[in-house]
Amino acid sequence: MAHADKCYVGKRVRMQLLAAQDVRRIHESTLDVLAEVGVMYHSRRALEVLAAHDAAVDFQTTVAKLPADLVERALGTAPQSFTLGGRSPEYDLPLDGEHVYISSDGCGVSRRHADGSVRQSRKQDLADAARVVQALDNVSATSAVVSAQDCPPETRVLHEFDACLRNSEKHAIMVSIKEDWEARSLIRMAEAVAGGSEELRARPPFTAIICTVSPLHQERYGMDLALTLAEAGIPISFYPMPILGATGPVTIAGSAVVNNAEFVSAAVLVQLAHPGAKVIHGGGPTAMDMSSGAYASNSPEAMLLRSIQGHMADFYRVPAWYGAGATTAKEPGAQSAFENTLAMLMAYANGADVTFGTGLLDGSRILCLENMVIDDEIMSMVKRILRGVEVSDETLALDLIAKMGFAGNYLFDGHTRRHARELWQAQLAETGTYHAWEQAGAKSTVEKAQDRVRQILAAEPVGLPDGLCRELDAIIAAAGK
Repeated sequence: MAHADKCYVGKRVRMQLLAAQDVRRIHESTLDVLAEVGVMYHSRRALEVLAAHDAAVDFQTTVAKLPADLVERALGTAPQSFTLGGRSPEYDLPLDGEHVYISSDGCGVSRRHADGSVRQSRKQDLADAARVVQALDNVSATSAVVSAQDCPPETRVLHEFDACLRNSEKHAIMVSIKEDWEARSLIRMAEAVAGGSEELRARPPFTAIICTVSPLHQERYGMDLALTLAEAGIPISFYPMPILGATGPVTIAGSAVVNNAEFVSAAVLVQLAHPGAKVIHGGGPTAMDMSSGAYASNSPEAMLLRSIQGHMADFYRVPAWYGAGATTAKEPGAQSAFENTLAMLMAYANGADVTFGTGLLDGSRILCLENMVIDDEIMSMVKRILRGVEVSDETLALDLIAKMGFAGNYLFDGHTRRHARELWQAQLAETGTYHAWEQAGAKSTVEKAQDRVRQILAAEPVGLPDGLCRELDAIIAAAGK
């Protein structure tokens, strides 16, 4: 069975957070901001593209104002659907509105071990995380989940991609790309895996997440990289991260406009330069605890703000990809479970195709592999809910109800046998008796998840052909010179 088949939910259960007129009002407010306030593009290359298409560009202040007709014309060239390639076709991920995926998270700097100790992250941690992702049915893409801090800074992002490729056949998410030569080296590595430049365009093996800078800045690195990556056919998830009351208005609707303006201004640039470029409405907006100033990634307001992105992506007819799973809990347990459950359900019920991601604690700082295993089970429940309820002659079962009457036993009927396997089955959660749980060792969910991690890491990883490994080594070595 292809991995995507496990992630198919069809026309999913939807939560209509905003009415159609509210979505349009956010869009029109975004157009007003882009035309009247503008966006600061700290990239000469980006400003030249915009000026060539009749945007009002001030090269001295780096502010570009985008007319509404220019914005809508450019967004009209963005593809509605495309495929994220796996290392093998079995793991390809169609973004078509009827599949939902979660990836591992990104940009962490530490790893937490089962004994509770925490240390600085290194490349082996990425390899371990990729192996866990590979083994989980409900986590669909691996990522640069933590920084490979034991690798040279100038080639660190290449080592992170290398760790993903060597340990998982699933799509990879790359973050922390800074320089154009890094992007071009990643493209060469992706071409080696895909089999060439045209194969890469059809089945790109990685997606780049490019963060904007709130409020209303597009940094030089991000825009220059976006233009290089888009030209090669690499999908780009533009990722605004306004903070309610800090780098965006404290009101959810106000920060939704800032968030949307940052995505739209980046998407317009790459569509003008490369019409048809694969762009994804991404983002990880959050809130701030006003009493302490702490980062509140999964507060109710942050979840609502991220949910608005799904509505805006639907409006622009582009895939939606945003943060869900960056619990602020310091250890796996009740807080991480309820935060990530609510974040995932809100995300997908409001239109997300992909969420980024799972595996990190402490507001996306500390890698915890057992939390990834727990989130895999949460995701399986969310997918079942999203599939909703089928109402048909077969499922209404009126003839069966009449046959059974007042004393029937449904358990042994053929109708039950036909549909029994459709029921959700727990892998970690306890569904038996208290006595059976005691007899099995009375293990907690976290302990069972730790056992699963140990089992995965004890198995042989999925390998790469030796020739491809040497080619990747050569690309990284050349980039470091």
